[in-house]
Amino acid sequence: MSKQVILTGKAVVSFRKVYSSMTDDEIEYLRASNDLREAQIDEDDLLSIEWIHDDVDMQVTP
Repeated sequence: MSKQVILTGKAVVSFRKVYSSMTDDEIEYLRASNDLREAQIDEDDLLSIEWIHDDVDMQVTP
């Protein structure tokens, strides 16, 4: 009988986000807020997993 296996955990990933044309005001606004910079990154910007943090949990369900 087949079962579902779910692996969960945390990983460090590398990412890259490119903005082609920003004004000086937009750049300063982005520079002033780390929270705003973090909010700009989405799944499409992820490049690769650098390493898996600690343990990977495993759950098996029928």
